[in-house]
Amino acid sequence: MAFPRSLAPLLAAGLLTLTVSAQQKELTLKDAVLKAGTDLAPQRLSGLQWIPNTETYCYVKNDTLLRAGVGKMAEVPLFSLKRLNEELKRKEPLKRLPPITWTGADLLYFDVDSVTYQYDLSKQALLQHMALPGDAENQDHDERYTQVAYTRGNDLYIHTNREREHTIRVTTDGADGIVNGASNVHRNEYGVEKGTFWSPQGDLLAFYRLDETMVTKYQLEDISTKPSTFNAIRYPMAGQTSHHATIGVFDTRTQRTVFLNTGEPKDQYLTNVAWSPDQKSIFVVHLNRATDHLRVVQYDAATGKVVKQVLEERDPKWLEPMHPMRFLKSDPDKFIWWSQRDGFPHLYLYSLSKGLVRPLTSGNWVVKHVVGLDAKERQLFVEGTAMIDPKDPRGATETHLYRIDIGSGKSMRLTSDIGTHAAQVSTSGALFIDAWSSLKVPGRVDLRETVGGKLMRTLLTSTDPLAAYKVGAIELLTIPGENGDVLNARLVKPSSFDAKRKYPVLVYTYNGPHVQLVTNSFLGGASHWMLEAAERGYLVFTVDGHGSDNRGRDFEQAIHRRLGEVEVKDQLRGVEYLKGLPYVDDKRLAVHGWSFGGFMTTSLMVKAPGTFAVGVAGGPVMDWSMYEVMYTERYMDTPQENPDGYATSALPDKCDKLAGKLLLIHGGIDNVVLPEHSYAFIKNSVSKGVQLDFFVYPGHEHNVRGRDRLHLMTKVLDYVDGAIKPLR
Repeated sequence: MAFPRSLAPLLAAGLLTLTVSAQQKELTLKDAVLKAGTDLAPQRLSGLQWIPNTETYCYVKNDTLLRAGVGKMAEVPLFSLKRLNEELKRKEPLKRLPPITWTGADLLYFDVDSVTYQYDLSKQALLQHMALPGDAENQDHDERYTQVAYTRGNDLYIHTNREREHTIRVTTDGADGIVNGASNVHRNEYGVEKGTFWSPQGDLLAFYRLDETMVTKYQLEDISTKPSTFNAIRYPMAGQTSHHATIGVFDTRTQRTVFLNTGEPKDQYLTNVAWSPDQKSIFVVHLNRATDHLRVVQYDAATGKVVKQVLEERDPKWLEPMHPMRFLKSDPDKFIWWSQRDGFPHLYLYSLSKGLVRPLTSGNWVVKHVVGLDAKERQLFVEGTAMIDPKDPRGATETHLYRIDIGSGKSMRLTSDIGTHAAQVSTSGALFIDAWSSLKVPGRVDLRETVGGKLMRTLLTSTDPLAAYKVGAIELLTIPGENGDVLNARLVKPSSFDAKRKYPVLVYTYNGPHVQLVTNSFLGGASHWMLEAAERGYLVFTVDGHGSDNRGRDFEQAIHRRLGEVEVKDQLRGVEYLKGLPYVDDKRLAVHGWSFGGFMTTSLMVKAPGTFAVGVAGGPVMDWSMYEVMYTERYMDTPQENPDGYATSALPDKCDKLAGKLLLIHGGIDNVVLPEHSYAFIKNSVSKGVQLDFFVYPGHEHNVRGRDRLHLMTKVLDYVDGAIKPLR
């Protein structure tokens, strides 16, 4: 059939559109959830790291560990997964190379099952280095990989390869309520990430001893047994008796333990443990239970006696020390200290003998991570946000690498591309690897010089893993918030977005401390499931309100003693913004969040009834008096000190204000936000004749992970779909 020439361009355009559409696949929820970290993630160089004391680095490619370097140095294979499986002779071969740790230019170590292996590059030899019992937990190697501390039950052990291979039992008093060497001290708050701390030479091991015999037991039902049984956990709720921690120091040479004389009160927080370079002293941050006063105390490691108080800080709202002091090996009298005394987390150079030397960083930006020092310890490398203008806070969504001159405190930003950068610096300090992404760049890995940030080589440029899928645009926004502040926000649109239509909105929220959802990174920090939700016909919207991370002390402390007040107002400011958009259907708004986000979801449903047609609250805190001491009292003080704040934030007694559909979801053995929270809200709802929905995930703790997460997100989105039909 022949067509008029005048129709040819239109037909061609139509055929082109059909061809492009045919090439683009639908993003299924299954793929969005289960492939988010694999097939649908940007490409990356697995195991990428510098090899110590060299200008070479390694990474895994095609199941082979490779070494490469600057200039024209070619990739050199070190060993492969195939060879490793041939040597290990396991019944089930490994599917990937395990993570490795280098202790020098030629020695690396890795763990398989409960065995540590050593690989010597100079000899091309793989050796079994140390073997631990199969039930060993909390493994912690010393710096030279000659010893490893671990726990069995509630006791602490050391397996050593010094002189001869043997095991030392450090403690014998482990029992129900007495825990040695574990990482759950202070429920992993205040920077506690492990329970053991090796001295620089590995002669001494400091460890936590946790006495929680005085803490109330909470029973979690285990339905995997027939009949079901109960597992007791120790859970100190706000205002209740808390556990007592002490710190022991075990000498591997004498096999004797001394305990630090940490004194009273017994329910203080002992954290940020650090060793002096000569391992004669150990330093501990003492934080009072009110979290408004901290002291850094120096102890004699041999006797456990106090040497002196090094420094102290106070804050009328809260302090939350997260980092131990970091000593300079070249000048053991000097150390680097974190503080947000000037309103933002910054670094300070101190002297043990003279006190404060100088600030190392300052200004309206957040130091997020210390990357390292150069070999001569003259330059300090840190990751931090860009400068944050109160009227334009988008700098908080970025992360960059900075070089700080320790002698002068002068700083220089080494990454110029807008986005989120994660850096590794070579031992010499001359080079750094920069892995970064942005809303426009899915992923890139660059090799750069630390003097000026000059690009030496691009190691990887990731393709867009979603290029073949129909996905919509993601926009980073700023909106007005409470107290005259400007807030960062994110909006996800469907690929078929039409500004002439009216769209329902799914608001995803957290808005709690130490979490930032909106970042200038791949997908803007959004989850893949949000893209699938947008394709259903929603706009997906998120606001980082007061209390969220990386905006400085005052922005975060605005929530003090009144959780769920200014945060709710911030989220409602977001709703006001949405209502001002001509393509938003403000009668079809949904809200969803987990944990603090579950608290926020329920708060919005009962404190702003009618605003949202539907809410899905996962693992929600319903009453802060039932949440744990270390987190809650920092932000709320105790229920006895702040009864009005606790009453205002509590949600069960406000259930009769609910307007719209609400689904509560809880893990059956949630040991973080106890199931009692959801039960309390449901009980009050029954008493007051309020209808709502509830779903339990048996066997899951605070979140639903693994393959069951697909079930979770299907339930969440199907529930929202049923309440406010998406605009397909």
